[in-house]
Amino acid sequence: MTNRQRSWLLPPAALALVAGVFLGRNAAGILLPLFACILTLSSVFFLKGWLRFSACIVFSVMLGLFAGSLAFHPDLPPEGEYNIQGVISDEVTNGSFGQYRIALSDVTLDGRPLSGGAYWTFYSDEDHSSLLPGKAVSFTASLYHPRGADNPDGYDFREALLQRGITVGVYGKNSLTVQDSVCFSFAGFIASLRHRLSASLIATLGEETGAYASAMLLGMRSLIPSDDRQAFSRLGIAHILSVSGFHVGVLIGILNLLFHLLRLRQSVRLLLYAVLLFFYSSLCGMSQPVIRASLLMLLGLEGRILNRPRSGLHLLSAVLFIMVLFSPVQVTSASFQLTFCAVFGLVWVMSFIRRRKRFRSRILQYVFESLVLTFGIQLGLLLPELSFFQRLPLLVFLVNLPAMLISGMLILFFWLALLCLPVPFLSALLSVPLSSVTGFLLSGIRQLGALPGLTLWIHVPNLLTGFGVVLLFLGFCCFIRFHAGMRTGMLVLGAVLVVVSLFPAHHNGTEYIQLSAGNADAAVIWDQDKVYVMDTGEDDGTLSSFLRARRLTPDAVILTHLHTDHAGGLRSLIEDEIPVNTILLPEGAEAQDIHPEFIALLDQLQQSGTEIRSLSRGDVLPLPSGILTVLWPEHGKVRSGQDANKYSLVTRLTLKESTVLLAADLPGAYEQYCAAPSDLLKAAHHGSPSSSSPDFISVVSPKAILLSCRQPTRVADFRSCSGDIPVYGTPEYGALTVRFEEGKFTVIPYLTP
Repeated sequence: MTNRQRSWLLPPAALALVAGVFLGRNAAGILLPLFACILTLSSVFFLKGWLRFSACIVFSVMLGLFAGSLAFHPDLPPEGEYNIQGVISDEVTNGSFGQYRIALSDVTLDGRPLSGGAYWTFYSDEDHSSLLPGKAVSFTASLYHPRGADNPDGYDFREALLQRGITVGVYGKNSLTVQDSVCFSFAGFIASLRHRLSASLIATLGEETGAYASAMLLGMRSLIPSDDRQAFSRLGIAHILSVSGFHVGVLIGILNLLFHLLRLRQSVRLLLYAVLLFFYSSLCGMSQPVIRASLLMLLGLEGRILNRPRSGLHLLSAVLFIMVLFSPVQVTSASFQLTFCAVFGLVWVMSFIRRRKRFRSRILQYVFESLVLTFGIQLGLLLPELSFFQRLPLLVFLVNLPAMLISGMLILFFWLALLCLPVPFLSALLSVPLSSVTGFLLSGIRQLGALPGLTLWIHVPNLLTGFGVVLLFLGFCCFIRFHAGMRTGMLVLGAVLVVVSLFPAHHNGTEYIQLSAGNADAAVIWDQDKVYVMDTGEDDGTLSSFLRARRLTPDAVILTHLHTDHAGGLRSLIEDEIPVNTILLPEGAEAQDIHPEFIALLDQLQQSGTEIRSLSRGDVLPLPSGILTVLWPEHGKVRSGQDANKYSLVTRLTLKESTVLLAADLPGAYEQYCAAPSDLLKAAHHGSPSSSSPDFISVVSPKAILLSCRQPTRVADFRSCSGDIPVYGTPEYGALTVRFEEGKFTVIPYLTP
């Protein structure tokens, strides 16, 4: 290869590696990719010129295919009950309705070590304050294999856990014991150290300021109130709350000043940078954004210190290649794509800045460069931001620069406060000014974040959006010479394509979508421009992500009863800012045996203007193509203090002359009151043996049955009792879309079993 070919090999090789990983994501075998790697690597030594260049690119694709196959398809133990031992490796998260979420490392299953960590969840109203990072736990629980994305535009829970080094999920806490770890655990030691440092910061600086210091220094974003996180997100500055390149850059600046004052040799500086950045990455729990930023800055510092300047594009490509090779599962994460796209946008506009006429005033030049760099970052973020979050923050250009300046000063003094913790007098002196500056920043963020219309919500982007973004990048490209008129035309056309592609399309169809929500229920009735939500599932974002991706606002949220597996997702709707204008409940729902958080949540919604109404037998909700009729409970015959399942809302949906019986969680003893012949049956209580008796199914006489549950065995058992009626279970098929036409319906599964 020529020198020019060698110099430009890295960027396409890095992209080829990423492409290979995406191919390996869906390929479980490793023998063929391994053979292809060996073959293409051998050919590199025999080919010359462009053929060798091409062979290197093909080798990168095959290497990515091999790495992706291994990373995305780890060997897992069978599902079932295990005695589990492990070390708590992160902060314990308290979810809604008494849920605990805990990451475990150094896990053993019945005494056998597990490759990777475990995601432990359970529900409890008891005090579990002894569950602290670094503690060793032992308990009996059910192990399950996390599911991938089984809903349209759904959250890929399995890949999200793999990106954290977690391979399995466990549920339950039978025979739980908590004690100090007997054997040394690096992950447990770091988690315990991070927890103690955070507690010291909170004790010294106050609860609010200490929480922000912990988030901005140690990556403990969960300590920030959800309302504040939403305010930062609406303004487009949520990156300030997560340790990333900005925070690592501030740390590098502090270290650079310190090394300059100490007059250290360049080689010593480079070594200290590497050691300290490794320690900081470990302190942040080996957070991938911190590792990426540290590696990028370390390579940049190495080139500058050793007088080996490298272009920003090649630095970015080198980091991309290294990170993908050592952690292939990261390529699908929002954090990974946002980081590299933001830096790519930054690198792309740097050449634009260098070729512009400079201002005489340094202040004007600084402001100009800052705004252009901010634009480059936002241009890079445009496509992944729209793909993952379906939103455009409109004030980011006005807010980003001052917020980052204030945050940069805060991070500097937070570091001083952290280093002064052993000297209480000095840390106490810093607490007052830090609390004042933090309060000033938060006051402005909260006031701005409360303004209406700050975020433009859009649906998921399409190919037209991607083409428009490419044209925008070409319009700002300084690597290729374009005529001024052509450059302007590309910018205008690109902007028009992006805007036009994001306009919502009119929905003319009639559909019932049963989302895959494990042992929970969440469904959407989407009839032309009318949208009814039928249960919200658990508080995991399953429903809200579906609605947000399509820019849908429910006309009403119908909750069949107030159990967490049917109504827990109501909180996710609120946090994702999806308007909840009307809630429809079965009569007496609030008087049953339910979690007290539901009463508080409904009161909160009612005070904010949400209308809450009760339904009983005979009530009818109109739809453009039919009606929704309530069959149960009966008016005036509901007793309070009962199991909420007994009076869960049973309805019969009629759309285009086809009928669907939605049986909620109704127990078998009450089925006789709402058995009505229907073309399609949504099985009661996730296919429980105590519901959907043979007599009930015989009376309903459905042509097909929908079953929402987690275990494939539950589907098999239900199928054995339902005769020849086709049963569509979410464990096998994922989300189930029922499309209605005049006099007929079609069940369309999201997954192919």
